Amino acid sequence: MADRARIGVITGLASEAATLPDDDFWIAVSAANSARASEAAETMIAGGVSMLVSYGFAAGIDPRLGPGALLLPETVIAHEGEVKTPDRGGVRDQLQRITSFKPREGQGPPEPPPDEAYVAVDTAMREVLSQELGMRIAGGALAGVDRPLMRQEEKLALFAQTRARAADMESHVVARAATAAGVPFVVIRVVSDPSNRTLPRAAVAGINEDGRIDGRAVAVALLRSPWECTDMVTLALDGAQAMHRLRRVGRRAAPLLLSL
Repeated sequence: MADRARIGVITGLASEAATLPDDDFWIAVSAANSARASEAAETMIAGGVSMLVSYGFAAGIDPRLGPGALLLPETVIAHEGEVKTPDRGGVRDQLQRITSFKPREGQGPPEPPPDEAYVAVDTAMREVLSQELGMRIAGGALAGVDRPLMRQEEKLALFAQTRARAADMESHVVARAATAAGVPFVVIRVVSDPSNRTLPRAAVAGINEDGRIDGRAVAVALLRSPWECTDMVTLALDGAQAMHRLRRVGRRAAPLLLSL
């Protein structure tokens, strides 16, 4: 059985971390900051963890995944650079074009990530979770990005380029650090904002350095950009569904991770 203090878990938000028993794991909250997630992973490795877990929410980029979808990806893609979006047009038109890769105005298909960008999770750990969680699970790849995907066009463009199911800001740095140190890792993520949702800037503005949401900061941001209120309500509804699923996942995943 794994030593309790030897399982390192990295999340983006404090609310995600709260769905796991903190007495059983070494948990670090990055506050949606890839650099902090990288520092946390290195600190945990230096501290002697036997495994790393990237855990929490993810942005859905595959249109087939809705809020609350559970992902146990086989592969993490460390995406480099800005996400290149297609030219203007409706979301449906963009999706049709970028997924069919039909040339338009001299543009060819998006360049896929290089082979070295793909990092496989620990197969045995993922297999145990997949078999024992007792939930419908999506596999495939998850793309790591260094900044939030704010617009629908960014999500769809990243999906076209990588064919990943979702994206987050911690998994790629966890994958890199774990692989470099020879430490097994796994990714457990739940879709919070699907591909057809716009992420309001007010939501990002409300994230404190400790990974908690500052309601006052969100309110001030919405007063400055009241047109984001509708997107904020939609995000809250999707987030509630995702949090309900993540709590269930946390309750079931915790004993499984401790048994590995």
